[in-house]
Amino acid sequence: DNSNANEIDNKEVNTQDVSDGMTTMSGKEVGVYDIADGQKIDITSTKNELVITYHGRLRSFSEEDTHKIEAWLEDKTNSNLLIEMVIPQADISFSDSLRLGYERGIILMKEIKKIYPDVVIDMSVNSAASSTTSKAIITTINKKVSE
Repeated sequence: DNSNANEIDNKEVNTQDVSDGMTTMSGKEVGVYDIADGQKIDITSTKNELVITYHGRLRSFSEEDTHKIEAWLEDKTNSNLLIEMVIPQADISFSDSLRLGYERGIILMKEIKKIYPDVVIDMSVNSAASSTTSKAIITTINKKVSE
């Protein structure tokens, strides 16, 4: 009886996979929520804050974007950086929004570390139901002179 029940389960799963079509993720796609697919990011900055707004699924940076980040960082080499990743929790689960935030944050940290390997970076992920935009907010914290 048990082997028969397993066969029925397998058939149901296969049927479900087929009927779900493009929405079903399998294999290497599982856990990948954020594939760069030609979508863009916007970078805006003030003296003390750099805001990177993500549109769609993009998580990597173009050469042009990297230059904008580098230009903003130029006079901040003596500061520690604080990155807050804001991920709206509208259409994905809480755990997925955290994963997406950390994934994007780590990629951003790697880009900054390529330019300034010694900079100290703190990062937090804020999965906010109230926010409608995915963004990274980078601010500076002046280093305290060690006593």
